[in-house]
Amino acid sequence: MTPQNTKISIYKKPFHLLRIYLAKQYVKLYPAEMFIGITGSVGKTTTVAACKAILSQKYKTISTKPNLDPVLNIPSTILELNPTVKKVLLEMGIEYKGEMDFYLSLIRPRTVILTKIAYAHSETLGSINEILQEKGKLVESLDQNGVAILNWDDPNSRKLAENCKGTVVYFGLDPKNCTVWAGNIKIENFATTFELNLGVERVKVNFQLLGLHQVYAALAAALLGVVHNIPLTKIKLGLETIPQSEHRMQAVLGPNGSILLDDTYNSSPTALEAAIDTLLAVPARRRILVLGEMRGLGQYSEKFHRLVAQRIYKEKMDFIFLGQGEAQIIADELRSLGFWEERMEYNLRNSELVSRLLKTLGKGDVCLIKGSRVVRLDEVVKRIAKKQ
Repeated sequence: MTPQNTKISIYKKPFHLLRIYLAKQYVKLYPAEMFIGITGSVGKTTTVAACKAILSQKYKTISTKPNLDPVLNIPSTILELNPTVKKVLLEMGIEYKGEMDFYLSLIRPRTVILTKIAYAHSETLGSINEILQEKGKLVESLDQNGVAILNWDDPNSRKLAENCKGTVVYFGLDPKNCTVWAGNIKIENFATTFELNLGVERVKVNFQLLGLHQVYAALAAALLGVVHNIPLTKIKLGLETIPQSEHRMQAVLGPNGSILLDDTYNSSPTALEAAIDTLLAVPARRRILVLGEMRGLGQYSEKFHRLVAQRIYKEKMDFIFLGQGEAQIIADELRSLGFWEERMEYNLRNSELVSRLLKTLGKGDVCLIKGSRVVRLDEVVKRIAKKQ
């Protein structure tokens, strides 16, 4: 079985079909208890990294590689199995209808994690209900021995508990409904600290990743550790070993004593909202936004770009630099709202963004740079970041 409705022909090449076939046969040699499936609209890759850091405290653990197409990544990871491996983490990203069916034709994990379900890039999933239905297949695949680890703070994820035949446990910020929860979250020195709670137990985690949204990845992984009887002290140790991921809300030194928040890996409405929250939470002389367009939003693109503009206007950002393409919608909405013309430039090529930032940024400024991967704002960061 191959993914439906994809336009990527490489899946039909003999080499890939052979690898998929071999993975399907090979996985039968191993128990389903070994496998953990991770899906959601945002935070999957960070959650995989956090889960691996925690499970590795007790088991030899392998995982799918970051930034690779999961349709090819998952079979490749399965083929890395050997008798010494005890746990396998599989990132199950969805862009097309039918992809989750494809994953489940390979392996039905006994434990599944949902990070958060929101509208993100998708080629064929046109509404939040379609996204929920497609990702929800992973939870529905569990039998009575399965465990679903869900985000209590995400109403869309909670809906999926109704169709789960196995055990459902929650992570989040609500101590009444969550098995593990976070409290006293603070951002200090461009890192995040929080209290991790389990019943009457509590530990303080010094998390190197930046932002409240990153804490949810830590909580999902911590709950996975609890399910596997890993002590809270070891869960803390695992979480504190995770380094900042390149281009994922990575704080780097910028020109003239500024700080860049490099979040150029990709962009979606939910991820951009979280990134702006983080920008507002860190101390800064001036807060500056560099935004490229959000690709793959289809009929919802104008709506979401205008909502971004409304958030920028509400927060009274100090300077806005906008790239080309549908980023122009943000500029149009800001002008209609009466945003200060002298604080905004738009329709800028990447080379122009570089020159503007080199002239504008100064000591104490914090600049968030974010856009869809294809607009290559990582190149802007590379050209203005101070060599370390």
